[in-house]
Amino acid sequence: MNTKQKPHVVIIGAGFAGLETARGLANSPVHITLIDKNNHHLFQPLLYQVAIAGLLPSQIAQPVRTIFRKQKNLAFQMGEVTEINLNEKFVKMNGSVIAYDYLVIAAGARTNFFGFDTLEKHGLQLKDLETAVTTRNHLLSMFEQASHEADPEKRKAMLTFVIVGGGPTGVETAGALAELITHVMRKDYPRLNLNEAQVILLEAGPHLIAPYPDELRQATLRLLKDKKVDVRLNTKMQDFNGLRVTLGDGSVIESQTLIWTAGAKAAEIIDALPAEKASMGRVRIQATLSLPQFPEAFVIGDASFLNQWKWSTLAHAFDRGNPARSGGGEEYSSDDGREGAQGISLQRPRSARHGGT
Repeated sequence: MNTKQKPHVVIIGAGFAGLETARGLANSPVHITLIDKNNHHLFQPLLYQVAIAGLLPSQIAQPVRTIFRKQKNLAFQMGEVTEINLNEKFVKMNGSVIAYDYLVIAAGARTNFFGFDTLEKHGLQLKDLETAVTTRNHLLSMFEQASHEADPEKRKAMLTFVIVGGGPTGVETAGALAELITHVMRKDYPRLNLNEAQVILLEAGPHLIAPYPDELRQATLRLLKDKKVDVRLNTKMQDFNGLRVTLGDGSVIESQTLIWTAGAKAAEIIDALPAEKASMGRVRIQATLSLPQFPEAFVIGDASFLNQWKWSTLAHAFDRGNPARSGGGEEYSSDDGREGAQGISLQRPRSARHGGT
């Protein structure tokens, strides 16, 4: 590498982790290329509000170029990375090759349908603006169709909404949809008997929001029941063909709506990385958030997995006491891009041919 040139940092993904990394390097002597397949940053936790028509898409999305308008050491490129070559230190995007000195992979996650082909075809999801808007349009169309459907059985199926997955997204979606029916749709469709409408939340395990304290889990269950959500624990979905949901015990729910929030896995670009994978296809990383044997390549956010995190180890790796905010336990996903930025700023660039730092 030409030592007169500033190190080139390529960041894949303009989600929370990617943005934090880019911001953390704002005052560093580096040149940054931020790549994302969309030209906006998305506040994903509120996608469910777009799906139930509570918010407009523009209220949870911000143009990436606007966010970094004043950051002079950053250039944004819209496109999808199709190849990562860790040995030669370059990525391919839309047919072009982009070389790097440091690479930060913050590509996030995608929906995991666990091999349910019919679910992927007929089900709804909340992963990006497109899927949230599709879900919203479908929900609104169900009320419209039900308002002039004479057959009571067909009308009931149109007004039965099944949500699979008792994690935060499923819980929030179920509660918000129940409120939409109670507080909005009753006013918009005064001639439609919305006592026929029902929101059903299916969870395969014994608890909602399983990673949270039991007190919060029980409070969540009570709150959903107060909103008339039919919560079914220890209930597995077996199939969905667009007209009915088949459960693990063979019983059937007549419904034209199933929103899948029960699974996620690392982004597709992660699959090809020459690194050991953990659950959900996440990459096992070191305490510095870098890949083993590739200290200039970092994986952060939902695509990363760090086992047996030790605060002292991380502090030593960064030579400062500012560990990532990832909670307790033994399994971690590095949510905060600031650690990746710190790791870059504390290492020296490694040439493509020679090992070491």
